Parts: sequence; structure tokens; C-alpha cells
Amino acid sequence: MKLTMRLYREEEDTWRIREFLRRVMLLNHRREFSWHVARWDYWIWFANADLEKIPLAENVFLWETESGQIAAVLNPEGRGQAYLQVDPAFRNPQLEGEMLATAEARLPLRGEDGQKRLQIFVDSMDEARQQLLAQRGFQRVERPGEQETQHRRSLDDPLPPEPQRPGYTIRSLGDGLELLERCYASGLGFHEDDIQTARENRDQPEWYHHIQSAPLYRRDLDLVAVAGDGSIASFCTIWFDDVSRTAYFEPVATVPAHQRRGLGKAVILEGLHRLQRRGCKVAFIGGYSPAANALYFSALGTACDLSEPWEKTWPAAG
Repeated sequence: MKLTMRLYREEEDTWRIREFLRRVMLLNHRREFSWHVARWDYWIWFANADLEKIPLAENVFLWETESGQIAAVLNPEGRGQAYLQVDPAFRNPQLEGEMLATAEARLPLRGEDGQKRLQIFVDSMDEARQQLLAQRGFQRVERPGEQETQHRRSLDDPLPPEPQRPGYTIRSLGDGLELLERCYASGLGFHEDDIQTARENRDQPEWYHHIQSAPLYRRDLDLVAVAGDGSIASFCTIWFDDVSRTAYFEPVATVPAHQRRGLGKAVILEGLHRLQRRGCKVAFIGGYSPAANALYFSALGTACDLSEPWEKTWPAAG
């Protein structure tokens, strides 16, 4: 079937890509061989809007059938990184070769050394895509911490009992001052107890309002572990897609002063129970570091896929 490639044009494409990703999740039997729709939401409404600021109309590409059905999407997440989202019914070497060529031409990062660099992420068991990448001069990245372990948990199976942590209350995020406390905890949890970053997060909370404006955001699935003094010790935000009946945890963290008390596992398990009661079938969490992956294996079990970056470096022309 003939496909036509075009650039992202208008906001309607954001919503069409969301529906495409939901459909592909089901066609892939609820595996992360393409992005979960929540990852798209998180990137569009927060990560790109507040941090990366990559122009969508210059950097997101759609391949469509003659009737306008989306067959594939190529998008960045961070400059110099590209992701291939492909409907399995349309997947073939010609299409993926065209997507890779487009990524090389339009999405590389130009380094200070004058070299172009591009990373493409691929499932570790996807030999066909790996062969295409190798033919185009890409090599698998062996550097620690750049591979994503895609943890998943079937919620058709029984879960451990709902957690209890003495001295802490696990519940949904409140509003007002507690939202500011959540912003502060994010700065501590993700920036190695950096008080300055935590204060900036709290003093300028618009970034969290953007997260809350994303289509899949639900306050009842934005969970916190609250210490006796009212401070937020651990948190996780869960994005439940009731179309594919899958969920995506992003972000998950514990404030350093409260680590090694089982709080990260506790908020994840509380989330899994809430998802199970809402009819969710599969939950996903992505981990990069040994510590994060150890936590996620303990909370979700051993089922996982591995998404590996392949990298190409070449001289910039001119």
C-alpha cells in the first residue's frame, strides 16, 4: 500500500497520533514496541513544552495511507534522539528505511566537535530493525545507564497486600500548598537533594500545572507518601489509558532523607491496586539505573523488555 510522508501540521495531529499510539499498543498485544500514549502526553504537555522546546512542525513526521490513516510516526524526545512508532500491519524494510533516512537528515544533534550524532531506540529482540541500523552505520550503545528496561506487570494476576508504612500516609496528592510541596520533593528526589532546584520547582509551579493539564492526568492516580510532618517523602504519577487498558508510571522518586524505607515500592503497589480496581490489564515502568531497576523488579516482578539505543556519528557537511 502506498504511503505518503508529511510533517506534523497542526494541533489536530497531536490527537490523531494519540489515537494511533493507542491502536498500536493493542496491535502489539500490550507491549512497548512503540510509545505508550502516556509517554506522548508527558512529552507534549510537559517535557517538550517546558524543557526541550523542539518545534513539532519541523521535527515530527507522519506516514499516512491514501485514506489518511496513520501508518507510522517518527518523533524526537531530546535533541539527537529519534523514535520509530510503526503500525505492525504496515511494517516493512522499505518503510523503516525511509524513516531512518528521514531521521538522519532531520533529527541529528550537531556537537561542538562538528560531528552529527543520532540515537535510534530499538527493542533488544528486534533483529530486523537492528540489521537495518547496522547497514546504515549505527552501532549498539554499550554505555551503562542508556538502555531502558521496560518493566511490565499483568494485573490479571493477584497482587501483594496493599502496603502499610508506619509513620507515613499513602494517598492521592492534595491541592494548594501540598502541590507546592510536591514540586519541592521533585527537586530533591531527582536532583540529589539540591535545595536550590527544589526551591525553584516550588516557586515556579507552572510546570506541574502543565503536567496536570495532560489528557490522561488523574488526581486519584497522582500518589504521594506523606510523612508525619506533612512533607512529601515519595511519589509516583500514574497515567491510565482506558482505551488500551494499560498504565504508565512517570515519574517515580523518593526524597533522599526518606530512602531505604520501602516507600518507593509502597507507592507503586498502591498504584497497582488502584489500577487493578479500575480494570487496567498491564502496567509499565521504565528504568535506567541499577537502583531504579531493582526497585521496579521488586514491585512489578521480572517481566520486561529492553529498549537499546543505537548510535551513528558522522561529519557535518559544510
